[in-house]
Amino acid sequence: MKTLKKIMAGLLFAALAGAIFYGTVWGFENGWSFKKAITASGESPTAGGATPVVRTPSNKTKTELNKTDVIRFTDKASVQLLEDIDIESIVNKVLPSIVSVQCTVRTENIFGQYSTGDVEGSGIYLECKDANLYLVTNAHVVEGATSIKVTFSDGESYDAVLKNEDSLYDLAILTVKKSQLKSSTLQTITPATLAESKEVHVGEMSIAVGNALGYGTSVTVGYIGALNHHYSSDMKKVSLIQTDAAINPGNSGGALVNIDGEVIGINSSKLASTEVEGMGFAIPVTVAIPLIRELEKKDLVAAGEEGYLGIYISEITDEEIKLFGWVNGVYVKDIVENGAAAESQLLAGDIITAVNDVPVMSTEQLQSRITSYRYGTTVILTVQRFNNGVFEELQIPVKLKEKSF
Repeated sequence: MKTLKKIMAGLLFAALAGAIFYGTVWGFENGWSFKKAITASGESPTAGGATPVVRTPSNKTKTELNKTDVIRFTDKASVQLLEDIDIESIVNKVLPSIVSVQCTVRTENIFGQYSTGDVEGSGIYLECKDANLYLVTNAHVVEGATSIKVTFSDGESYDAVLKNEDSLYDLAILTVKKSQLKSSTLQTITPATLAESKEVHVGEMSIAVGNALGYGTSVTVGYIGALNHHYSSDMKKVSLIQTDAAINPGNSGGALVNIDGEVIGINSSKLASTEVEGMGFAIPVTVAIPLIRELEKKDLVAAGEEGYLGIYISEITDEEIKLFGWVNGVYVKDIVENGAAAESQLLAGDIITAVNDVPVMSTEQLQSRITSYRYGTTVILTVQRFNNGVFEELQIPVKLKEKSF
């Protein structure tokens, strides 16, 4: 009798264990976890009567998701939406404002011998005023050029003139006389739309358009990888947009655009492939626009006519920003007696952050900005001044003087 009971108990235990095992397997296959069991009503039992938070899938339509300026999703649904973006339509909107730039450059070797060569780049048509078309490109594209030609989207080429440039920010303005252009070209081209008021976000789709390798207009697609990337000693502390859209030689001066066909950056530099792959850079239009407008208005300053501010300066380091809470800019150590700054409201201890709304974050940038104006010109310095424990922003006008020593 005892033996029979043991046998029956063993059979009952085995049946129960088997039921638990298969039930557990079924539960895992159908979404169970050790952390939470979901009831038929979609709620999970909780201790103390607390209301559980249940994540439900989004029921938004593609139209609703695309109402925002940029796409910020990284899940499977977003990839499907990105596949539906009409790249061809975006490019067709941008191409009428993109030009190819061809320069003849004269160089001198160490033996004093001269030779000429060709340089290819890209440019963006900005506007037409005063009987001239204004275009922006990179300063390094036209450096040392003895002649410049631009080719518009209809394939027609015309002579261009360097209006002004800023080599430190790698921007240059070209002009083309409207009277040169054929009527067919005028009917084809349109000024670019600049995304002046829109923010750029990491993960946003970007499209690079330009004259890659000098073969004609090309298009590459990628995403924004970083926004405040500081790259190259010549452009120290300039905030660049980083993208994995391929930017190759010849793309310099071309447009980086968003999915609305608006220019968000001016393609500038690409790290050497031996150092890193898949990283291209563009100057944000928010940085470029004040400088572009200024370069359009004024001519190149002749040697000996450069403006002089009259201050002793030093660069603010990242350590000083972290330790003391200082802002990014150029620190005024002292004021030169009888200089331009001495006749203004600028004080030692001030931090200069911009000149005529163009950011300056290094001593080289400040010096470049000041010397780009003729003496006698009044500039507006944006200054951060530490007062009563906080920084306050001031706009200080300074009339530049001639450097006398």
